[in-house]
Amino acid sequence: MRLHLDHHSGEPIYRQIVEAVKYKVACGQLAPDERLPSIRALADDLKINPRTVVKAYEELQHAGLVVMRHGQGVFVADGGAAPHAVRQKAIAEMARRMLAEAFRLGADKGEVLRIIELQASKMEPDHERPHRTDGKSGQGFRTRDGFARVGPGRGRGHDSDAAGT
Repeated sequence: MRLHLDHHSGEPIYRQIVEAVKYKVACGQLAPDERLPSIRALADDLKINPRTVVKAYEELQHAGLVVMRHGQGVFVADGGAAPHAVRQKAIAEMARRMLAEAFRLGADKGEVLRIIELQASKMEPDHERPHRTDGKSGQGFRTRDGFARVGPGRGRGHDSDAAGT
């Protein structure tokens, strides 16, 4: 699993890892029961302190996205969708925070909605493409206009950055 970290963004590194894993799970780049890199391996790969990876993995576990199996590693949880009321409340809170920040930056409602639609279209799985049989996760993605998106993190063995671009 490759991640792109921005050491100058102001967002803590462990949060960037959490958001990148969440994105990869949402896009299907990480499948249920798929093993994540060990703490040491990811810390070495990203050239960060192992404690930062521990903090990220603990937050992911607390959120129910991963399970830590003693002596085996960290795996993507095989959880279903959250109950409707819980999901609605969580999404409303995320939207409130995002809108507050977007408006602070000077964006209007239309711009925010266009960006959300664009990002959502990047995450739609390409259901017309056959599933991989090599045991690796990652699928092709299709934009709203029907063009297949192939690039970093889209089935070539490279992962997209933490922002999902």
